Amino acid sequence: MARNRPSRRPQGTADDAFTARTLEFVAWVRNNTQTAIIGLVAIVLLVGGTIYFLTQRSVQYEQAAAQLEVVQGTVATSPTPEAIAEIESYLARFGGTPYGLEARLLLAEIHLEEGNPDRAIDTLLEAAPSYRTSLGLQATFLLAIAYEDAERWEEAEEVYEALKERGEYTFQRREAGEGLARVLLAQGDSVGAKDAFRALIAQEEAESPYIQYFEMRLAELTRGEG
Repeated sequence: MARNRPSRRPQGTADDAFTARTLEFVAWVRNNTQTAIIGLVAIVLLVGGTIYFLTQRSVQYEQAAAQLEVVQGTVATSPTPEAIAEIESYLARFGGTPYGLEARLLLAEIHLEEGNPDRAIDTLLEAAPSYRTSLGLQATFLLAIAYEDAERWEEAEEVYEALKERGEYTFQRREAGEGLARVLLAQGDSVGAKDAFRALIAQEEAESPYIQYFEMRLAELTRGEG
């Protein structure tokens, strides 16, 4: 009577398995030569294209950084129309690089100094509101100020509210809170302005020199209602 023998799995080493897979691949390539060549060419093109793109981008960033320094020097010594034209030319070429935001800030500041808040707003809206980087926050604060100067109170209020909630540091939240109080007062909302000053007082440290100033502003509003 034959005995039931336990089944055995094939035995082999990792090298044996690798060799088998290699032979299978070689056989597949022989049977699919055209497909393999097309795939290889596609991989080469993809790798080459990626390397080319990264190289070109690195060169562009270096050029943008160097040219920004030239633009900043020109702006400091040139009449306003020439300064504006210089920055706009820079943005047309390098506006999509990380250095483009610095140029936009510079251009927006000039427009505000010249009493053109709407042009400053158009310049900044290409990159703001943004809350992820220090430069993005600067652009967003400047956008809120431009909205104020243009008397676009509701938009200014919205940006200041967001900055107050998302500012990383106390001084950022303080500046946003003061801006919020200003635009609320400009809209005749003294109740909202008083709440904004109370919130400013609450967020300051006990020894902060700003507390006395905010309390004074709050008292002024309270007396004004009396």
